[in-house]
Amino acid sequence: MSEWTDEQKADHIFRLMKTLPTQQVIKIIDRISPYLEQDIISHLPYEIGLQILGYLDLSSLLQATRVCKNWKLLCEEQSVWRSLFINRGWGYDQDEMDAYLSNTMTTTSSPPKTKVASVSLNRTFRLKSIRLYKPTPHKQAKELSHHYNWKSSSNCINWKRLYQNRLKIERRWANGIQEISEFPPLSTSLSELHKTEGIYCVQFDKNKYVTGSRDNTIKVWDMEGKCIQTIEGHTASVLCLQYNDKVIVSGSSDSTLMVSDLASGNHLRSLTGHSDSVLCLKLVGNDRVVSCSKDRSIKLWNMNTGECIRTYQGHEAAVNAVQWMDNYIVSASGDRTIRIWNLETGECIKKLVGHSRGVACVDYDGSKIYSGSSDNTIKIWDAKTGECDYTLVGHTHLVRTIQLDKTANRLVSGCYNGMIKMWDLNERKLICDVSSLVHGRVLNLKFDFSKIVCCTNSLRVVVFNFAFDVNTKFLL
Repeated sequence: MSEWTDEQKADHIFRLMKTLPTQQVIKIIDRISPYLEQDIISHLPYEIGLQILGYLDLSSLLQATRVCKNWKLLCEEQSVWRSLFINRGWGYDQDEMDAYLSNTMTTTSSPPKTKVASVSLNRTFRLKSIRLYKPTPHKQAKELSHHYNWKSSSNCINWKRLYQNRLKIERRWANGIQEISEFPPLSTSLSELHKTEGIYCVQFDKNKYVTGSRDNTIKVWDMEGKCIQTIEGHTASVLCLQYNDKVIVSGSSDSTLMVSDLASGNHLRSLTGHSDSVLCLKLVGNDRVVSCSKDRSIKLWNMNTGECIRTYQGHEAAVNAVQWMDNYIVSASGDRTIRIWNLETGECIKKLVGHSRGVACVDYDGSKIYSGSSDNTIKIWDAKTGECDYTLVGHTHLVRTIQLDKTANRLVSGCYNGMIKMWDLNERKLICDVSSLVHGRVLNLKFDFSKIVCCTNSLRVVVFNFAFDVNTKFLL
């Protein structure tokens, strides 16, 4: 038998076992079973075991916790949950984490008596309609207690908790569950609000809102709704703006762009060259900005010197929106076309034709172009070929604003009838209607992982908050 192949040996053993009584066969299987059940993970070096588990998705990881005690301990390690979090493509605020870890946490809370419960895969949520959620000091302390190591008496980052919080928010996005409020809140003093109705543009982060208005001013607000500063300088409505950590750049109906210091609000310089309203702008790196205008042109500026570096000509009607990535500019115009330009040479590389009416908004991720039009449709284009891949149909009025979430591969669009829609780009279908606004048209919208903020030509912006009872500390 030593000269037999493995197949011959297996066949011979099988034939022998067929001649035995059932009870004897069961005994043989019981003796063999321990040799088949090898716990490879537990016998590997600890770091390698963690690395392997870090490749699992949520469902597989939760199942792995039920294998044995050793696996459960490994699955509870924060490095595993960190890998799971990062593999989803979710962002986190490293600066905020570093600041938290470098400080000593002062808390009067007691150590938790029970472990954090595992994520419920079938949890349902109730839709509420209250003002923007503001965590109380007690709730904030409770959340921070999850990021505290009671054994070593030191701050830590609980990645499992971060994953749970982020997953809860993501599921609300998928189901259109949010709380609706206005910003600035109703408690804000009327003297701090814009003087006339018409917030046309907004940008925000975790610490502030920046709004541009029909009253020719820009206002910077803290998250509580207090106006930190008012920036003046334009002589007509502020139609668009963007900011970085140093400056705010704004475009106006007065045909100029204005660069202002973010910290002080001081006017640094004006960029003059357009002959009509500046309808959209985008920051290009740290020192340049691209703008488009009702005068049918697109311009690239050095915002440190105020010099117009290059003008892009070709559209036959107002250029309503512009986007930038890598070495390309994408523009959308009332002439029903979308154009792709070489940023450095000014050459028009492609002209995309397909909309039956003017194109009002555009987004670009480097490979796909997303456009919304007065023909009530959204089109998705291949940037390399210039061909329209497919069309999203569902809006009944002009699609005024769109924004892409590349991580989740979804699109949010706003319409002139006040409707906001979310689209699944993988399935190429509508996820849900977020809301139909009672007042006005959706002129502009911006969103991050936790909320959508949209302008409706009123004194306040409307906020759709998907994290109304979830602490977003450390999340981006």
